[in-house]
Amino acid sequence: MPATPRRARRPALAACLAAAAVALAAAAARPARAQATGIVDEGTFTISRAGRRAGRETFAIRRVIQVTQLVYEANATVDYEAERLTPALRTDTTFFPLAYQIEIRTADTLQLRLKGVIGRGRFTARVRTPAGESAKEYIVSDGAVVVDDRVFHQYYFLAQRMTGAAITIPVVVPQQNAQVTMRVRAAGADPVVIAGARAEARKLVAQANGGPERDIWVDAQGRVLKVTIGDVTAVRDALPR
Repeated sequence: MPATPRRARRPALAACLAAAAVALAAAAARPARAQATGIVDEGTFTISRAGRRAGRETFAIRRVIQVTQLVYEANATVDYEAERLTPALRTDTTFFPLAYQIEIRTADTLQLRLKGVIGRGRFTARVRTPAGESAKEYIVSDGAVVVDDRVFHQYYFLAQRMTGAAITIPVVVPQQNAQVTMRVRAAGADPVVIAGARAEARKLVAQANGGPERDIWVDAQGRVLKVTIGDVTAVRDALPR
């Protein structure tokens, strides 16, 4: 068999080198992706009303790859007085909501089931209650975050938006089927006591549409340590890891 001419071999060699470079780049990218995923925060809050224990929240916030997109998923079980809430939120990497659902039960009775998606600037949801099923839709502004009633870990997403002394941010409250405007200001360093130990924290004060102020204590990474709204307080049972 005649030898392959030198000039003919050069394109094949170049193609092999290019393929190897692509493979090496892909291999190098995989560890970075792996590092980007995993637990962001998880833990429990003890909830009290007027100084008396009223419930408990167990939650986890994760970064995960969904198809080819990096997203945040936040899930919780909130036992608050006579009700159990099970919210599930998915956001993009800017913390803008992509989908949300929540179920509320009293004993074995369903009080509310809401499932919604956010797209093209609107929140579209199906809502089921003992009275029946309905559809809800309303506008969601750019830069909005979700902070639902009686769900405390979600203030993490609000805290991630704080880059200065104060911010005005649209907040979606799914149980109210509404978007509100929330003014959030930094109130400086303010240590809190977690599991009997003093923990460094910074305090944020948030207020929506003239409603009650919400005092939120977070650590240096924006993970929520304590929330107070009126006579209701939620405090972490242990410091974040």
